[in-house]
Amino acid sequence: MDEQRSAAAPSRRQRRTEHTQARLLDAATAVFLARGYDELTLAEVTERADLGTGTLYLHFRDKRSLYEAVVRRALASLYQRWQRSAGAGDSRAERVLAMVRVTIEFLTEHPELARLCLLDGPSVESWLVDDIAAVIATFLDGPQPELRASLIIGVALAAGRHYVRNDRAPGARPLLETTLAFCAGGLAGTERPARPNRSPRKRAA
Repeated sequence: MDEQRSAAAPSRRQRRTEHTQARLLDAATAVFLARGYDELTLAEVTERADLGTGTLYLHFRDKRSLYEAVVRRALASLYQRWQRSAGAGDSRAERVLAMVRVTIEFLTEHPELARLCLLDGPSVESWLVDDIAAVIATFLDGPQPELRASLIIGVALAAGRHYVRNDRAPGARPLLETTLAFCAGGLAGTERPARPNRSPRKRAA
């Protein structure tokens, strides 16, 4: 019985840790969106989360690490959305374009968060593009898949910046269609060709 309790204790502790981190990230997201990165103070975050400053520093070393955790949580949500959108019969190119689609849809559905992540906060693209491109590259054939994956994700993020920088013009639908068409052009010819079913013609005598 004692062994069972001992084994269960870390799980309860982990749940408490995750719950505390979620409260801090919820509060930080709300304050970042309301005040912007530069104006946010950690005191505002802990007050909104109803937690002590010492508790925040147990989980995040400073405002920058808190901000990056907010962005990573948004990225995790986007990744889960992509996974749910995948169809069993989707080709590799279709899976890549699905990631572009959910990225654009996510950014246009949450323009304030998009502005925070892409314009107003510290640059995150050095690791954000790398993290997403590492996944996208596994769906690409041909030369330099990591480079092409980075270019595709860079296009999607550039479209998001254009959307929020220009007061959401063009609209979400034209933005999505233009970005998908551009990325589809970049993917053209990158998949392994299907093996033909018919036999090759015999050479003429």
